[in-house]
Amino acid sequence: MSFISKKSGKITAAALLTFLVAFAFAANVRPVSAYSPQKGDSFNYSETVTVNNGQGSYSGYSDQTTVTGMEQVDSVSGSTVSSSYKFTSQFSSSQGSSTSNTVSGAFTWSSGSFTYLNGTDDQVGYAKPTYVWFAIDPSHAVGDSFQVLNTQFTVLSKDYSLQLPTEGDKYVQTIETKGSGQYQRNDSYGVFSASFTWYEYFDPATGYIVGYSYVEQDSGQGQSGSFSYTDNLYVTSTSYPLAAASAPVSSAVAGMAPDFLYLAVVAVLVIIIVAAYAASRRRRRSTLPKHPYTPQQGPPTPSPTPWESKVDLGSKPTEQVVIRDVAKTNCKFCGTLIPTTVDRCPYCGAPRE
Repeated sequence: MSFISKKSGKITAAALLTFLVAFAFAANVRPVSAYSPQKGDSFNYSETVTVNNGQGSYSGYSDQTTVTGMEQVDSVSGSTVSSSYKFTSQFSSSQGSSTSNTVSGAFTWSSGSFTYLNGTDDQVGYAKPTYVWFAIDPSHAVGDSFQVLNTQFTVLSKDYSLQLPTEGDKYVQTIETKGSGQYQRNDSYGVFSASFTWYEYFDPATGYIVGYSYVEQDSGQGQSGSFSYTDNLYVTSTSYPLAAASAPVSSAVAGMAPDFLYLAVVAVLVIIIVAAYAASRRRRRSTLPKHPYTPQQGPPTPSPTPWESKVDLGSKPTEQVVIRDVAKTNCKFCGTLIPTTVDRCPYCGAPRE
């Protein structure tokens, strides 16, 4: 590994709500115990280191280093793990220079503290204790902090979909972590103030490395110049199986997926409860007729003007008229009660007989 200065039979609404919320939380919580390294654990990787975006004295300059390597566990004694490593690097720059190098060796590390015990896999310049870069305790929870080399990291997600360009761009499930910091660079590049952001991704079952992305910005001290330094690493094969994952919709959505799931579940449950309550209220109301009541059609409403005699009294003096009761019968056509002395119904005009 080559590093260049890096860091009731019925379910009530309440019961349904309790069950679904508990299920949502349980689905996102996957208890994982610490993995014990085994003899034969190994991974192969591909790494690309790039220096570009030069300004000032580094204007127009760039270089690239490609690395292929492997690490494996040779033996385990308690928490002491004996491992070996080997990598080959090839360097080329915009100035036309190029070099290649192969490095191999052995070292021991602790699976309890995740620190190097005797030797390293070509890690130099770090203060002790120096923490390994290729493995963590997979039982860490979201928000937990831990160390990689001399950098503090924080667990961001226990279910992050990482795209592996070395494996046909397939996605695998990982633990996403993030570290950042500053340090003083003093090497063949010169003296620079460096600040970096480093994302590492680990297998949730074993805690071994799956990949990382390192971005550093260097600004010169005592000299005019600056450049960007990036380092990306992905495994190409592993002795531990990697769990397949679905491609995220977007990085923003992926970052908020757990919270979004809870909110979506709660929203759906609220809708279900409100609908159930409304249906219950409707069932408790008095039953209305199936159809609205419509009075049967009856005979035409009689005129409010009473039937009057057509006798013209002219200018005769007023006489007292005694009207005796006259037998009446119903009109055969409109049903109105009319005197039997008339030939036609005074209301509809139909003949009485």
